[in-house]
Amino acid sequence: KQWYQRRVAITAGITDEDEKFWGSLLDKVKLNEQPVPAQQLEVAPKPAFCVKTKNKEGSKVFLNICTCDSIPEPKKISLDDLVKMLDSEEEMLTTDYRIPMSIGEACHAEVDKKGVGCTVYDIAVNPNYITTLKGEAAFMNFFLQIVFEGLHAKFEVELEWDWIILKNRSHVGYIKPHVIRTYKKPVIQEVPTEITQQSVNLPKKRHTTPAPKPDYMVIQDPPEGDPDYLLLHTWLPGVESASKLTLDVGPDKLTLHVHPAKYFLDIELPYDVIPEVSEAHFVKENALLTVDMKVVK
Repeated sequence: KQWYQRRVAITAGITDEDEKFWGSLLDKVKLNEQPVPAQQLEVAPKPAFCVKTKNKEGSKVFLNICTCDSIPEPKKISLDDLVKMLDSEEEMLTTDYRIPMSIGEACHAEVDKKGVGCTVYDIAVNPNYITTLKGEAAFMNFFLQIVFEGLHAKFEVELEWDWIILKNRSHVGYIKPHVIRTYKKPVIQEVPTEITQQSVNLPKKRHTTPAPKPDYMVIQDPPEGDPDYLLLHTWLPGVESASKLTLDVGPDKLTLHVHPAKYFLDIELPYDVIPEVSEAHFVKENALLTVDMKVVK
């Protein structure tokens, strides 16, 4: 039971919500302006199974767990490795085990078989991972903990850890297409120490309230007219390492998580940017994070 009470965050999502990494400068790519940008792909998830639970207000919530071939498969680990990871704080902090997934951009209101209103969320993973989930209860519980955390981070919804998998129904309502990211995420450079790529670790403790928003400012460069770059500064008092940070720069928004649930920033950018050429630097001495983003022309 101890395994199931741990709450862990998505550490490798490939949607705009989701999941959030740092590192060094990435290869430059031009932005192809299409209804669905070149760095994104619209996919139609296929239903696999449906989880029924409730929110803190007691209203029914359904989770459509779906599959999508475009989402990477998690690396395979044994049950013993999973148990070892969940039982050890050190293992939790150093593991690189990640579950790529896509959480739909919005929930949808539906009615259950009794005609009562309910809320539905759609989550997609690689189809091969469904076999792993159905083969061992510990993997299913671990996966759903991550899903619950992802829904909490994206929609600030609190779900009761009292769920069942529907036996005769693979999904509830209409599953909308997902837009998944095909571009790489920016990763962090820690300054002034030697620059190395930082890996984002699974946080070790569950949080029940949204993390506070840090102070930040967005500066245009040049300051007059249409800028060539956007520069974000945000101050993160108490943060001593870039490994605690999870950053996602999208074409029109920026999301930052500081683990474990210390800060959370989710902002719309005033101009569209090119995520692939974004750079991030963290200065430990004054806990200042700087993100440089090239504006689309």
